Amino acid sequence: MVEQSLRCPNHSVEVLLFDSVNKKLFCVTLCSGFLKTRQQVYLIEPLEQTDDGEHAVYRREHLKITTLSGSEKLQTETLISFCVFFCPFQKTKPVAGPERFVELFVVVDNTEYKRYGSETKPRILTAVNHIDKLYRPLNIRVMLVGLEIWMYEDFINVELNSETTLDNFLVWRQADLLKRTKHDNAQFVTGKDFEGDTVGLANKFAMCTGNSGGVNQDHHDNPIGLASTIAHEMGHNFGLSHDAAGCVCGPYGSGNCVMAEKLRTGNAAFPELFSGCSMDQLAEFLERAQPSCLQRPASVRTLASGPRCGNALLDPGEDCDCGTEEECTNPCCDASTCRLTAGSQCAHGECCDGCQLKASGSVCRKSVGDCDLPEYCTGASNECPEDSFEMNGKPCYSHSQSFCHDGRCPNRQQHCWRLFGPGARDAPDICYNLNKRGEEGANCGKTKFGFTHLKCGSIFCEFGGESITGKRAAYTVFSRECKLAVEDDKSRNLDMVPNGAPCGPNKVCLNNKCVDVSVYGKKEECSKKCNNNGVCNHRNECHCDPGWAPPYCDVQYADLPQGTQHVLNLNDQLSGQTVVLKRRSVVQAKGGHTSWMNHSSKTMKPGFIFSKQASPQVFLRILRNMLNDKRTSSLLSTKPAPPSQIFHFITIFFI
Repeated sequence: MVEQSLRCPNHSVEVLLFDSVNKKLFCVTLCSGFLKTRQQVYLIEPLEQTDDGEHAVYRREHLKITTLSGSEKLQTETLISFCVFFCPFQKTKPVAGPERFVELFVVVDNTEYKRYGSETKPRILTAVNHIDKLYRPLNIRVMLVGLEIWMYEDFINVELNSETTLDNFLVWRQADLLKRTKHDNAQFVTGKDFEGDTVGLANKFAMCTGNSGGVNQDHHDNPIGLASTIAHEMGHNFGLSHDAAGCVCGPYGSGNCVMAEKLRTGNAAFPELFSGCSMDQLAEFLERAQPSCLQRPASVRTLASGPRCGNALLDPGEDCDCGTEEECTNPCCDASTCRLTAGSQCAHGECCDGCQLKASGSVCRKSVGDCDLPEYCTGASNECPEDSFEMNGKPCYSHSQSFCHDGRCPNRQQHCWRLFGPGARDAPDICYNLNKRGEEGANCGKTKFGFTHLKCGSIFCEFGGESITGKRAAYTVFSRECKLAVEDDKSRNLDMVPNGAPCGPNKVCLNNKCVDVSVYGKKEECSKKCNNNGVCNHRNECHCDPGWAPPYCDVQYADLPQGTQHVLNLNDQLSGQTVVLKRRSVVQAKGGHTSWMNHSSKTMKPGFIFSKQASPQVFLRILRNMLNDKRTSSLLSTKPAPPSQIFHFITIFFI
C-alpha cells in the first residue's frame, strides 16, 4: 500500500471511509485517532514542530507507543467522540455462575508520578473503573482495594526489560505488599518505555496465587489505553491466551477484543469486549483451577471514584444497586437512591422473585452431583443459604471407590484433567514409585514415613495438554512419560494428589496420608441431632429439610413468632454497630447461611461485647455455641479470618 502524507488545517484530518454495504464514501474529521483500511489499523497523529497540518500515519503493528503530541484534553475528547458515533457497543450475556470479585491493588512507579503528579490518582481510578466495565460481562467485578504511588523513589528496580521488572515486582509483592494488604491481584504501572513493542506482561493461570499480577506501561495519553493493557494482563492471570484467528467480538465480529495479541482492527479505538474464545477459556480456568479467592467480600471497600450509589455494588447502607439510572432495568430498585421501590421486599438474589421474598422451602440452588445438597429459601432473606454438601465420606455413586469430600468426588483421574485438560489421565503405578525419591516434584509431602503413602503424594499424569499452573515437568520410566504440574504457589497443592482421593479399598488421601475412610465419622451418629428433619453436611452440621430451620431442624420457619423475628445480615459492614437480638432470632451469615437460636439471657449477659476477629461463619458458630454452652471463654479462642472477612466490636444485647 502506498502511504501519502495527510495535510489538514488546524491539525484536523478528513478521513474518507468506505461503506462496503452501501458502496459509498463518507468523511470523518478528527485530529487524531484510528483508521481501518484493508483489514489494517492505522494511528493518525499530528507531527510535532510543524504548522502545516502534517500528520503521521502509523500501521498498528509498527506503532512505537509514545506520549501523543497535541492537547491532551482535545485528544481525549476526539477519541471518545469518534467511538460514540462509529463504535456501537454490543452487550454480552454475562458468563453463567456466581458473580466473582477481584480485589485489585495498583502500584504506580516514580516515573509515572513525575509525569502526571497530582493527576496520577484520578487517572488510575478512571482506568480501574473502565477495567471493571470490561469485566462485568464476564460476571466479574474488579474492585480497587489499594493504590500505592511511589512519589519519591521506586522500591524495586524498574528495568526496561519487562520480564525482569515483572519478576522484581512479584518478589516484592510476596515479600512486602501481601503482608500489608489482602488482595487478589496486583498490577504495576510504569511510565517507562519497555524494550521492543511490549507494553504489558503477566503470568498465565496465576490468579489467586503469589504470582497474581502484571506489569503495565502507561503508553497512551488517554487512561483508557492503560485500562486496556491492565485488563489484558489480568486476562492472562485468568488463564486467557491471545486471541487466535477466528476469535471475534462485537457487532458482526468487527470489535476490538481485549485479548488481541496487538491492537486489533476494528472501529473502536480501544477494546470493548472479550471474545467468545476468551469466555470459553475463562470458564475452563474457573472449573480446572478453582481459584481460592474471587468470593464476594464481606463488605465492599473500594477506592474507585464516583458515587457509591450507581456502581452496581451493594455498598453499606444500600438496599440495592442496579447501576446508573441509564443502566438500571430492575423495577424493584430505585437507581437514584439505591432504595427498594414502593411495595418491594427485595431487588435481587436467588430468593427474590418479582420484588418479593420467596416462601420458605423454595429451592434456590439445586443439587448438582452425588455430593451436593439442595438449598432452600428461608423466607426471611433474598439470598440463598451458603452452599452445603453431603457429609464427607459418603460413597460416590458416579465414581466407583470414590468418596465425597467437600462437595466433590475427588480422584486422581479427575485431578489430571484439572491439571492438563481433556485427554489427560492418571499415570500408571510405576510413576508413583518416583515419590520414594522425596525430592522437589516427586515426594509424599512433609509427612514422616511418607514412602508408605505413595499414592497420596505428588500426582503423575500422562497425555493431555498445557498445565493449568503454566509449567510442567516429566520423568520417563520404562518408556512411559510421567508428567508433573510444576506449582510455584505451594499453598494450592495442585501438584499433589487431592484430599479425598481414594488410595486403596475404603481408604482416602488426607494431608498426603493414606487413611481409612472412617476418619470422616459416622453419618448416622451425626444425623441424630437433626431430629429426623435433615441430614448431616460436610461441616458435620444439620442441613435441614425444606421449611425447617437450623441448627437442629426442630423448628419450622413458619412457626417463628411474627413481630419478634429479627434478621441480622452479616454481609453489611457491622463494625461499631449495636445489634439487638430478640429471644428468638434468625442470624444470617455471609451467603445467606442461617441459624435458628432459642436462647436465654443466662448464657450470655446483656451488653456482652464480642471483639474477637472472625469471619461471619465463624462468628455465627461461636455465637451459637455461646448460647448453648456455659464455657463461653474457651469458645472465643478462634483464629482470625482473612482481612476481607473481618469485622470488629459488635455489641450484642438480648431483650
